Amino acid sequence: MTSSTIPHDVHREKVLRRGLLAVSVVGYIVIGLIHPDDIEVGDATALYLGIHLVQPLFILTLAWGIWFLVKDLPGTAARIARVAIIPYAIAYSIFDAIAGVAIGVVVREANRMSPTDGAVVQRVFDDSDAFTEAVSAGVYVVAALAWLLMALAAAFAVKQIGGAGPTLLMAVGAVIFAVGHPFPPGPPGILLFGLGIAWLELRRQAAEAPEAQPALAP
Repeated sequence: MTSSTIPHDVHREKVLRRGLLAVSVVGYIVIGLIHPDDIEVGDATALYLGIHLVQPLFILTLAWGIWFLVKDLPGTAARIARVAIIPYAIAYSIFDAIAGVAIGVVVREANRMSPTDGAVVQRVFDDSDAFTEAVSAGVYVVAALAWLLMALAAAFAVKQIGGAGPTLLMAVGAVIFAVGHPFPPGPPGILLFGLGIAWLELRRQAAEAPEAQPALAP
């Protein structure tokens, strides 16, 4: 089936799906490569804040792209992926975007204080109590699990249309990316996930191509 014979709404959705997923994958690769390992009082905050202010865009485009990827597919995996999209978007936004912006703002304000007051703020970061550490770890684990649930379910859901190859790449990439989005795990993980989706889209495109028609005998 050529683009001229595909219904307009279907063609538009395909373009939107591919665009959303491409923007998300490329965006997360860039974010992962430039993401600072950590931030402390005295460090520049512009890049750190900029990353976490932009990141919600990639969280939402990735969630939206996955929705288009699985929305019409039957089966348990597809249903799980659709249900898991909202928990992923909420948990990942809380874990990284909101928390990252909050930390960046606190460090930025501490940088404007006297060295003595700035050192006090840094000690707050360094000497957080067990409850604070547990909450931080819990939010991180919930976000990682929400991503894994959505991404792995989507990977297994598309096996019915793309075969084992795209599913394997997506699943391996999803597990690696769950460790964290900064380098080193983030960029390779989301790249593998994106390559699996690209492979799937190529197989979809091939399936839509017109079948060769036998020549009519004169």
